[in-house]
Formats: sequence, C-alpha cells, structure tokens
Amino acid sequence: MKIIFLLLLFFPFTYTQTISNDRIDKIINLLITNSPGISNYINADELQIANRFGIEYEGIENKFLIANDIPNEFNDDLLNGKIKYEYKFENLENNFSSLTITIPTLNLKRDYFLKDSFLVTSAYYHSRNWKTITTDYFKFFVSDETLFNDYSINLLEKFIVRISKLLSFTEEEQNQLKEKKIFYFLCKDEEEIQKVTGFVTRGIFILAQDYVITTYNTHYHELLHFLINYKLRKVPLYTHPFLQEGFAVAFGGRGGLEAHTISEMGVFLIKSGFANYKELLSKLDFQKTDASISYPISGLYTEFMIKNIEIDNYLKLYRKYSGTSDKEFSDKINKEDLLSEDKWNLFIDSLSSQNPVVIKTELSVLEYEPITKQSNFEVYENEEEYFFKIKDTLLISTPTIISNFKSKIFSQRFPNKKYNSEKYLIIANQNEISVYNLFSNNLIGKYVASFSLPPKTVPHKDRFYEFVIKRDLFDEKLLKPNFMF
Repeated sequence: MKIIFLLLLFFPFTYTQTISNDRIDKIINLLITNSPGISNYINADELQIANRFGIEYEGIENKFLIANDIPNEFNDDLLNGKIKYEYKFENLENNFSSLTITIPTLNLKRDYFLKDSFLVTSAYYHSRNWKTITTDYFKFFVSDETLFNDYSINLLEKFIVRISKLLSFTEEEQNQLKEKKIFYFLCKDEEEIQKVTGFVTRGIFILAQDYVITTYNTHYHELLHFLINYKLRKVPLYTHPFLQEGFAVAFGGRGGLEAHTISEMGVFLIKSGFANYKELLSKLDFQKTDASISYPISGLYTEFMIKNIEIDNYLKLYRKYSGTSDKEFSDKINKEDLLSEDKWNLFIDSLSSQNPVVIKTELSVLEYEPITKQSNFEVYENEEEYFFKIKDTLLISTPTIISNFKSKIFSQRFPNKKYNSEKYLIIANQNEISVYNLFSNNLIGKYVASFSLPPKTVPHKDRFYEFVIKRDLFDEKLLKPNFMF
C-alpha cells in the first residue's frame, strides 16, 4: 500500500508533538477500514463523552466516526491499492495536529484532529478557548459571550423539562441527562459553524457525539433529534424524514422559528389545498419537496398523531420506519399505520383560529384599556389581548435588562442603532406582521395575509396598522414606559 505525504509542517516557535510514521500509518489503516480498533487511538475522555448516554445505532461499530467515516464497501480496494488515497498531516499549536485523508477517484475527503497523537473531535479543537457554562441539563460552549444570555439558558432548561414529560422520561433518564449533560455549542455565525462541523448549516445534531452545534440561542429542533434518540437508546441510523423531521418541527419549530409559527403555515397549506400530507409519505417525495412545505405539514401530522395515539405508539411507528441504511427501511409509510381522514380534518379545523396574531375587521379602542398613546403608536389591552396601532415598527422594553448582550435580530434590522436591551420587536406592513423576541432571537408570532383564509390584509387607518396580539405570546406584562418607536 502506498501512502503519499503531501505536507508535514512543524511550527518552530511553539511546542509541538512528534508522532511516529508507524503510528500515523496505523491510525490511517484503522480509519480507512473503519475498524473497531480505532477506539484505542481516540482520546479517552472524548470517547467517553461520545458514549455517555448509551445511545447505540444498529450496525454501527464506531459511533465516534458517524458521518466522518469511510464507507465500508471501499475497505478492501483501499487496502490492496486498487483505490489510491492521499493524506496530509499537519502539526498545530498546543500539541494538536490535523489529518486529512483524500480519495480523489471517489471525490471523498475526511478531516480529523488529534491531540497528543489521539483523535479528538473538530468541536473539541475549535471550541478549546470558548467560554463554558454548566447548568442542570446543559454544558454550553459559547464562541461569543455577547451573543448568549441567561434568558435563553432558562428557555432551554424549561424546554428539556417539558419534552421530558412528553417523552415520559423516567426519573433515572432525567437524572442521567443532568449528570452527563447535553453539549450545546453556540457558534457566532455560519462561517464558524461550517469550520466546526464541516457542513454548510445553521444548526445540526451530531449523532457521533450527541452534540448540538448551532448558530441559534435556542435550537429546539436539533435538541429534539437528540431527545428522541435518547428515549429510544438503540436505534437504526436512518429514519423516514416524514417522522424524523415531523417530530422535531411539531415541538421545536425550526431554527429561529417557534413551533406555532410553523404550524400556522401548515394549516394554511392543508386548508387551501396547496399541499397534502399524503404527498409526503414517500421518502423520495419528501426529499424532493421544499422544506417550507414538507416541514410544516409533517410537523402538523406528527402533532396530530401523538395527540391521538400517544407517545409510546408513536415511538413504535418511528422505529418501524427506521433502518440501518438509507435504503433499508420502507420508502413509503403505509396508510394502514395512519389515522382516518375524518380525525385529521377535525384536527385541522380545531387549529384554524390558533394564531396569536389576529386581524379583526371590527376593532374599537372602547373595548380596551389604554396603556400608552404616542404620536407614532398606540397600545391598549384587555384581559386576553393587546391592541396595537403602529406605523410600521415598534420596539418594546421590559423590566428585564440583559447587560453586555447583542441581539442578532436587532443588529440585522437596525445596523446603525445601539441595542439597549429591548425585548420585543414588532414589524407591520399591509401584508405581514412579525413579532420577534430579541432576547432569544426567535420569531414568536407571524401573520401573513396571503396565508389567511380568506386572505385579509392588515387594516391601515389614519397612518396606523391595526391588529391584536394575544397576551400569552409575551412572557412579561407590557408596561407604559417601555415602548419605543
């Protein structure tokens, strides 16, 4: 077998490690054969972290290498030289090194990091100088401290408690989560997350180490991918996307979008006849459909299923449509495993008026108590909702102040303005109303005229857009001094 050295670089002014050629050869041989023996060359702490929850994937011997392994079907040809490979080894600072294996004829490249001549994760290397925060359920690794806050941490902690109830976690399972911790890596931007994960993404669940790596402060969607696998413990590697993504969307929305904002889209798609869940029961059809359609509908159907058959039966269905390879499990979900159309239609009808952002054709300030009345906006309230009259944009502060925090959404919307710990942002025009929580950077409420049935534009009277928002969309009472144009 011929191994080609492309680069062996030593930094002259830093302490570097020396790895023998024999050890490099051995590591490469174990990697290209995907041998269980590679575990002897993985950093012991890293290997323990990867296996800390006892999650196993059927047919996978090296969980640590999932998504970064070399396909088994090429092992023999790589060993006997029929398929040529190249590698590059480079010494880095602080006793780290990098190893890149390239197989040109397969257009395949794999990147690895080592510390003290043992394999570690890319996340371990790139987050080595990041701030760490430990809470009841999480260990956070934060690239830029100014982009994270205790408010988001509390949201994530509460989310784990809520989903633990949904998935019926035992006391032992909850205690294990608290002991072993969910590792949550918050990257500052998309460039950094690509460096850490190797993927062009905004957030991802890494099966190999049970890591959530994301650019979002509260990435519930990716956490749900972990939590359902944690519940099942021993699972096939692949699951039908209608169920896999449906579960994550139903209770976690998508990155930056709360679950109910996605479900509103799904209700419109179904009620308007624009799309149908039956068109997504084939794995191939799901994958060919734009995520803006497939995700909301599969999320709605998952919520519907769990409400009707309960979580244990849903988990059986989830496992039934999973397999050890992408081609092994059934390509199409059988209609016999689904519920009746009558029940589905009743469920959709029950959701038709759930949007917390409401357009009313008849609105009178006499039905509300005034909170504040300014030249650029007016806000009123009753026991259930707030009535807003705004020109186009309204920033809302609350008694909660987060110092040294920078809101990404605020920076995107007001690049030349200083952020002063405003908590909510409402933007209105004739066709849309968007409500953001600036502490979490999530879109928490959305009204789109073209998605309403029948379509209703946002009323515009005397220079103001008029609409209503249900009080429970906000987690703090809105007070008079805290409004800003």
